[in-house]
Amino acid sequence: MTLKDQELTFDDRVFVFETVMRVRNTEIDVGQHLTIEAQIALLAEARARFLYSKGIEEINADYQGLTVNNLQLSVVSRVRAREELLFEVGVEQLSENGGEIAIKVTRMHDSSLVALARQHFVGYDYRLNKVTAINSNMQDALSLQPFEL
Repeated sequence: MTLKDQELTFDDRVFVFETVMRVRNTEIDVGQHLTIEAQIALLAEARARFLYSKGIEEINADYQGLTVNNLQLSVVSRVRAREELLFEVGVEQLSENGGEIAIKVTRMHDSSLVALARQHFVGYDYRLNKVTAINSNMQDALSLQPFEL
């Protein structure tokens, strides 16, 4: 099975963070829909907000951070300017060297599904320019499970 044939499905319990973003006029194409490039930029912003909420800096004092090395995106519905989108974010399959960030995008006004994305990330040493193990602080922050009653 090729990567393009893999269907994106997520357990809703994986989502531990939410953020809302409005589509700007500069992010739409001539057909009045969100461009794929803008969609990817919004996914990157959602990931950055999620990592910030976990206390994870893009690059720490040791020049280490996380970098995305694979993106899988399934666009389900086209989006127009000024629509507000809900981004739900969580981590799947965390390992010593990386993991996968799951993102579900829905419309705020009717909860209809817009897109699903999976971003594979690895620990990266920007000084040495190589993949490295994720430090224990990042591991702890990313492995937190949602509170359940």
